[in-house]
Amino acid sequence: MHRLITLALLLSLTLVGCGRISQTEDQAADVNVLLTINPDPPGVGPTHLTVSITGADGTPIDGARLQIKGDMTHAGMQPVLAEIEGGAGGTYETAFEWTMGGDWIVTVTATLPDGRTTTRQFAYTVDGDICGIDEGPSVTAETE
Repeated sequence: MHRLITLALLLSLTLVGCGRISQTEDQAADVNVLLTINPDPPGVGPTHLTVSITGADGTPIDGARLQIKGDMTHAGMQPVLAEIEGGAGGTYETAFEWTMGGDWIVTVTATLPDGRTTTRQFAYTVDGDICGIDEGPSVTAETE
């Protein structure tokens, strides 16, 4: 009986802990984050990222600090990182480099002026050479 009570207690603590993690993942779900790239469709090499951040009412949010991380969907590739601060009219811009053709997930984490954080992910397929094979044109830009 003692073991059953201990097991139930441990299970409940685990569930409470998981609930806290999911609550802190996105503290500003009401904030709109839009990522655009230039050139579009993306190809291997340099690109320009523009992130627009607005409140639920459409008001631009300035003064945020953004961390951008590009990861390929397969293991073994070094992520591409960028940081942006300030913003004007809710618009944040930075240079970025697609280092290889294939499927990418770009994660934008914004720390807002009020201290809340929000994270959004965008999926892209980058045209380019993968192990000597040209993939041809293809692009997606979906939030996950």
